[in-house]
This record gives sequence, C-alpha cells and structure tokens, in this order.
Amino acid sequence: MTFEPQIPKWGLSEFQQHKEKLLNYHDWLYTTGIKTGLISKKTKQFIWDEFIVHSLYFHHLIKKNNFKSNEIYDLGTGGGIPGVPISIVNKRKVNLIDNKKTRIYELQRLIKTLNLENAFPREEDANSTLKNLENTIVVMRCYVSTLNILKIMEKYELEKRNVLFLVSSSSENRKELKSLFHVKPEKFLINKNNFRTIDVITDM
Repeated sequence: MTFEPQIPKWGLSEFQQHKEKLLNYHDWLYTTGIKTGLISKKTKQFIWDEFIVHSLYFHHLIKKNNFKSNEIYDLGTGGGIPGVPISIVNKRKVNLIDNKKTRIYELQRLIKTLNLENAFPREEDANSTLKNLENTIVVMRCYVSTLNILKIMEKYELEKRNVLFLVSSSSENRKELKSLFHVKPEKFLINKNNFRTIDVITDM
C-alpha cells in the first residue's frame, strides 16, 4: 500500500513549514513506536492520518479559537499523541504526561532526536496532574471520554480554574452531549473521505 503524507486544507501551512519533523516523527512511530509497543501495528497511512493529521487539528483549534495559555498538557500521551505533533508546530510548552516509565524513556530519546525544545515528557499520574491545573489547555486523544472529563471537572472544580479541554470524541453519547452548551463538537476531515471529531470543553 502506497503511503501518501496528505493533509487537508486546514493544515497545509503547518505541514509545509514543519514537514521534515512531522515525517520523522511518523517514521519513528512506524518503527520504534510499534517495536516498543507504544502503538499497535498499523500501516504507514493509518499512522499518518489517524495520529499525525488528527493531532494537528488540536493545534488548529487552539489557534482558531485564540486560546491563551503558555502551556499545554497532553494527558495519557503514550507515544506522544497528540502532544508531539502539537509541539512541532507550536511554540508553547507541551507537557507529555504518562505514568509508564518505559514510554517516558522512549519519548525523551525522541525529543532529543527531533530537537524539540518545548516538549517535556513527565512520568506522572494524569489524575494527580488534573488536580493541580489552572489557566491552561489539556489535550487528550484516547485517555478518557468527554463524559468522564465532565465528571472530573466537577470533582476537582476545574471549571473555576480556567482549564480548557480538547478531547477526541466518538459517536457514543453524542445525544447526551448535544444538550450541553459548554461542549462544542468540532468535526473535521483527516483525509479526503474520513471525518473525526474533537470536543472543545469550556467553562461550565
């Protein structure tokens, strides 16, 4: 199967400016990422569309909505998704949070290879991180669902601390979420035919 590093119109500018590092990260996921178990075995095209392009839309939303924060937290980052692509195209500090020492070790090696000065892998439990956040942006691709994040926000009173969440979403619970004014689903193309959704969760 032929690999095509395509990008929809919304991401062309960032792709053209940072093409080399994005492709290097893609290659790392396909080799080291699979070999070390950071991601399961996938095709090169799947990794590009679902991990690289999908991740870049988090950055697109941050820029589009002019969210103010000096830091971004990627909770449950795993192989650096979506945090590493965000750090490649964005100048803010990106904290890559994961509770597995082996994942953090591989990410530290990756950060040196890519020469990313704004990405910081941290071995930390995401729940502990959430308790102390304020005035920041949190991104998550697979860590928890939007509904669970809403419960966590209420539990830790994060709605009073100006924490913005961007969470990859599925069709599950979409009807339930539709009635919540502070959850805005952003639907976007990851390639010519397939759409994905990221929920933007603002103060309740």
